[in-house]
Amino acid sequence: MDVAEQKRLMRREMREKLFAIGAEIRIAASTGIVGRITSSLAWREAGSVALFSPLASEPDISSLLDAALMVGKDVMYPRMKGGELELCVVHSRGDFQAGAFGILEPHGESSPLAADLILVPGLAFDANGHRLGRGKGYYDRLLALMTKARTMGVFFSCQQAQRIPAEGHDVRLDCVATEERLDVFARP
Repeated sequence: MDVAEQKRLMRREMREKLFAIGAEIRIAASTGIVGRITSSLAWREAGSVALFSPLASEPDISSLLDAALMVGKDVMYPRMKGGELELCVVHSRGDFQAGAFGILEPHGESSPLAADLILVPGLAFDANGHRLGRGKGYYDRLLALMTKARTMGVFFSCQQAQRIPAEGHDVRLDCVATEERLDVFARP
């Protein structure tokens, strides 16, 4: 079985796992994940952070916007533009509108800033920092341009896979936050 087929099957399996998580567990796990993120060295050291608006199946990290703004961090969120992700500065919850795929996106100008820390969603991760995205490569292309930024995957612990099949364009994460722990990986 080739890598593309392995990824396709893994995506289907992980989507089923995510939709099986009950609301109470999802809320409690999301709270734990936010706590792991805000207590991490990567978060504390970052002057600028790129967050994301979660899908219903992803950890709810929406409280991080207020947490970041409260301590004076520059905050950015991705939005789709011309089939690619770009980061835009956000100053408040009023800076969003429904965008591509029904995801809340910032409606301001694209950011001239580079993020110190980029939080990254996905469907699965492994113990080597590999991430399985949704299959379009949006985050891999964005992260390939932001080589100085630290990258933190945001996942429920049930999303850990034994091994993610990786291809040359797949960007490894620097760390992963789950409700159970924060895993930090060495950069190659």
